[in-house]
Amino acid sequence: MGGPPPPPPPPGVNTAPIMPSVVPTYQMAAPISIIVVPTPTPSKKMKIYNWTKIQDRTLRTSAGNVWEKVSALSDRIHPDFHAVEEMFSQKTVSHANDMSDSAPMKKKSEVISLLDSKRSMNINIFLKQFKRANSEIVSLISAGDTQQLGQEKLVLLQKIMPQPDEVEAISRFEGDETKLGNAEQFFKELIKVGDYKLRVNIMILNIDFVSTAAEMRATLNDYKSAIETTISSISLEQFLRLVLRIGNFMNKGRYAGNAAGFRLCSLCKLTDTKSNRSRVTLLHYIVEEVYKQDEAMLTFVEKLQPLLLSISRKSLDNLESELNVTKGSVSTISKAIKQSKEELIKEKYKDFIADVTNQLKEIYHQLDEVKNQSKKLAKFFCEDEKTFSVDEFLLELLTFLEKCEQAHTDNVRRKELEEKNAKRKREREEASKKKTAKKQSKRESEGEVDLVEMLLGEIKNGKTLRRTRRTERAN
Repeated sequence: MGGPPPPPPPPGVNTAPIMPSVVPTYQMAAPISIIVVPTPTPSKKMKIYNWTKIQDRTLRTSAGNVWEKVSALSDRIHPDFHAVEEMFSQKTVSHANDMSDSAPMKKKSEVISLLDSKRSMNINIFLKQFKRANSEIVSLISAGDTQQLGQEKLVLLQKIMPQPDEVEAISRFEGDETKLGNAEQFFKELIKVGDYKLRVNIMILNIDFVSTAAEMRATLNDYKSAIETTISSISLEQFLRLVLRIGNFMNKGRYAGNAAGFRLCSLCKLTDTKSNRSRVTLLHYIVEEVYKQDEAMLTFVEKLQPLLLSISRKSLDNLESELNVTKGSVSTISKAIKQSKEELIKEKYKDFIADVTNQLKEIYHQLDEVKNQSKKLAKFFCEDEKTFSVDEFLLELLTFLEKCEQAHTDNVRRKELEEKNAKRKREREEASKKKTAKKQSKRESEGEVDLVEMLLGEIKNGKTLRRTRRTERAN
């Protein structure tokens, strides 16, 4: 059965079969499970711990962040929320002449000066440091003897190098060379050395690079250690959990409450929350509780502080800038060596330039590693990677560590003072009791003496004493 076949499509019409439309599917990343640490509700209105709360969206889309780990930890310290409430609840309020030139004028007239007098004086001051003949100094420069010349003298030498007009004046001098001034004679010897300026620049680079490269490597290693130790610190995570619990308790029912995490810069604000006790902040209380219950929770302070101190006065940006300047100097000197007509210079410093270039590559690689670690650090603590500064972050952390140490010192001193005051109070109370007892005893003894004296006086005066019932019964 069946009707006639359908007519063919008109020419020019696409006869390809129509495929069913396919809607693309995207695999959504599973949300991160972060459980807000439960805390009781305070019975009093609390002071606010003004932390910077991380949005839930940020926390739940940053896999492997510190707060995910913190939420999975168990409590090593159980805060005394009643004590927190008592300490940090809001209070209810009811309504000459230059003598350096001592040579006679006659001798001055015999010296031929081709240089400016001030310039000549500066050069002579420099030459006096060597206590050597000009020819010996020039020989050291020609030989590239960095050990004999030293960095300081080489830098000064670089500053007094002959200028083109001075070189021309000395080269064209045809008079008696023995009558030239000491500075002019030194320059005359120096300009005979091929590429003398390049030789001085190479020696300075040689000395500078050794110390600079070593310092850069050490600094980058310090950054690496500080970042790795911060990320891997379990005691820091435990401390963050404790702060999170207490902070959520204090901020219960407010905009800052029910937080699953907070920015690390908020730790320094622990000192901004004052307690009802004089000179005691929220940080003082937390540190005191940690030392009472689990002192090991503060091991991150001891481990991180020396690392952060070593880089506290340094900057990764400045290090990179210095590295770029060094690279530029090496590139300039390398080109100058290639263009030099002195084959001895090319041969002598070829390996040196190659070694310096390789070392620069290694330092740049080390810098890239630290930059990548910095990105991991930002992600781990849920910081904005676009605006994140590793130097600011680590300096903020160092400031907090120092505040922790100071809080512990304050707590110890306050406890010692309280014990001394309590001891003095006990001593005063005991002294007062003894004094009172002594007075009472004295009154009683004085009372008995007065009674006896009174009776004797009455008998003496012939007064008959009245018998008491007890004496009558005895009779």
